[in-house]
Amino acid sequence: MEVVKVRSMPYDGSQLHHAFAYEQAGELGATICYFFGNAYVKKHLVDLEDSLANDFIKSDEMHHFIIEIPEATITETVVWQRMFISICIDYIRKYGAGHKIERNGDDIMIDDRKLSVSIATLSLFSGLIHVGINATVGEGCPVKAIGLSEFMDLHARKHHQFAHMVATTFAEEYLDIKDATFKVIGV
Repeated sequence: MEVVKVRSMPYDGSQLHHAFAYEQAGELGATICYFFGNAYVKKHLVDLEDSLANDFIKSDEMHHFIIEIPEATITETVVWQRMFISICIDYIRKYGAGHKIERNGDDIMIDDRKLSVSIATLSLFSGLIHVGINATVGEGCPVKAIGLSEFMDLHARKHHQFAHMVATTFAEEYLDIKDATFKVIGV
């Protein structure tokens, strides 16, 4: 799996598609892209429940991750999504002492406020995952939310190191799991 840092850009949901990494950096196949930018998702909501409720996603500053896993089923994609969320939580716990940090399905909750948004879906060719982690929330967020800057004493450089670290850790875990599937004898 390739780790791809993409230029900062706003996220509106249209970026969640097959070959995003190829469009941005010429990388095909299993990839995890990360970038920074605000988020406003209404038109391109993938979550049917949110769409039917006429909900939207909004954040002033967010770390975005788009993961593509070729030929994955929806169940596999959701499992990879939750593994990525768990990797993020492992990292956040190092810096969030004194806060209640937990996973609720595919959400990261900090002191009962939502830190992340996430969706797993399929394209014709692959499993696709978007995870957005609030850096700052700002006005107009539709849920009780929190940003990393509210509980982690990180300056801007550390914020970007966070994105690189969790993306790299996920890619290493993905490759290790793939290797493990090839080194066993079937019974």
